[in-house]
Amino acid sequence: MKLHGMIEIKVHGERVLRDPGFWDKVRKALGGTPDLRTNRVRADLHAATLVEGSRRALGRLGIQNAISLAVDRQVIFEDRQGRPDDLVDLMASFHDNQAVFGEDFQLLRLVVEHEEAGLHVVIEVLARGEHPQDETAARVVVGGRIRDFEPRSGESAAEYRARVEPLMATPAILEAHRAQFESLVERLADTLRGTLADAEIRVREAEAKVEQPTRGVAGPSPALPPTDRRYDPYETYYPSPLPGVLSMMMWGLMLSWAMMPHYTIVNHAGTPVGATDAISEGALASAAAGGELSGADGAGGDMDLGGDMDLGGDMDFDFDFFDW
Repeated sequence: MKLHGMIEIKVHGERVLRDPGFWDKVRKALGGTPDLRTNRVRADLHAATLVEGSRRALGRLGIQNAISLAVDRQVIFEDRQGRPDDLVDLMASFHDNQAVFGEDFQLLRLVVEHEEAGLHVVIEVLARGEHPQDETAARVVVGGRIRDFEPRSGESAAEYRARVEPLMATPAILEAHRAQFESLVERLADTLRGTLADAEIRVREAEAKVEQPTRGVAGPSPALPPTDRRYDPYETYYPSPLPGVLSMMMWGLMLSWAMMPHYTIVNHAGTPVGATDAISEGALASAAAGGELSGADGAGGDMDLGGDMDLGGDMDFDFDFFDW
């Protein structure tokens, strides 16, 4: 099971104007007013404001373990030794290099990690100096996993299954950590509202996801750029050595659960295809036996996909323009 959250940060900005073309100049010469506005906005957001505001918000929650900071693909800080409580070192590196990129930036990525009560999360602050008009200037993406359900160093698939399967006999453990994760995302949004006072901040999602079994697909999920709405920072910094094993175990044990909790079902690429509490018992049994979900990925059948799905628009992203 994957825990995934997203907090959107909206700030004021000005529409970006394009250079006038030939017909624009003709129209102006004739007394007209050409419309030079584009569908992009230059955000009123400085790198120092965002980094310092994020640092104070994270500190109020006791989150002090930094992973990295990069501005416009220039790595400002990277913790290669796995040192704890080094967010202060990240801030020192940021201030030492601030003159290099100034207040303006194209893409900023601040990454930290945190553990509390068996929950391990990776938090990534992503921001753009210029963004599409219908998107927010910044967002915080949170990827989480239950520590006891993660493979341990040197653990084989059989050893992993023998250790984890008893923990999954009831969904109570999963539900408790799901609620804990949702609370963490909400608390982080609340603290950001206090440290980024000029920004409009809302939680877009905080949910648990389980991957559907798919025949003929093996290995880890495809790598996604941070501009993709399906991006999970946990998979980037802590890729699983046993991809898919936990999901297969969950599908097998779901048949014994008295009540089906609501988890979002995603395919191997991370795209939502339905929900666990909207799937029929027959489809569940087929999935547990290793078959594909009936109704998933347009296969037809009796799965209720729950209406329209907002997948974030066109998935053909241009990383150079940071168009998530």
